[in-house]
Amino acid sequence: MKVFLFDYDGTLAKDNGFAEEYFKHLTSFFKEKDVLISPNLILDCVEEITKKPDGTTNLERYMKCLESKTKRKAEEWKDLFMDFYRSDLFDTLRNTVRPFRETLDLLSEKKKEGKIVLATNPVFPRIAITKRLNWIGLSEKDFHLITDMESFHFCKPDPRYYLEICEKIGVLPEDCVMYGDDEVNDGACEKTGMKFIKVR
Repeated sequence: MKVFLFDYDGTLAKDNGFAEEYFKHLTSFFKEKDVLISPNLILDCVEEITKKPDGTTNLERYMKCLESKTKRKAEEWKDLFMDFYRSDLFDTLRNTVRPFRETLDLLSEKKKEGKIVLATNPVFPRIAITKRLNWIGLSEKDFHLITDMESFHFCKPDPRYYLEICEKIGVLPEDCVMYGDDEVNDGACEKTGMKFIKVR
């Protein structure tokens, strides 16, 4: 059985200002709740969970990082972020991504040949990823596995991220093909024995 992995940003979806608007909307949403948060704090914690895996999930490490840098508990941070991802304000970000039609067509073709994995860097929770998929005309049902913060313990470009995918679906790296636009983050799959195909 062949397994085909697809990255999201830059592969399935074209960034039309998502990052900038994401931080703007997030800080605005938190400010209304009298919570101050900066893009630098968010990026620092993303970097920490990328470089310092410790056996806990990315979500757990991310919230613990925020707790360590602020006076707010990890569970409080988690609730705040989940409220944001459930909000109408987050939904307005749908205008900041566009589907890459040719890659979506490729994904559709590969469904006939094997299992499909959304191999997006797991720095978002499932609810946010599901919405981002919907924005480009896809859904959870299009994938055998989705890599999210709640269930993954590594981030790109750590090769163990790709090995964790293989472990979860019960295949060898040699049975997998990774489609992505980033030679560093996506191309790291080759260190495990996977094949990497650059789409841009």
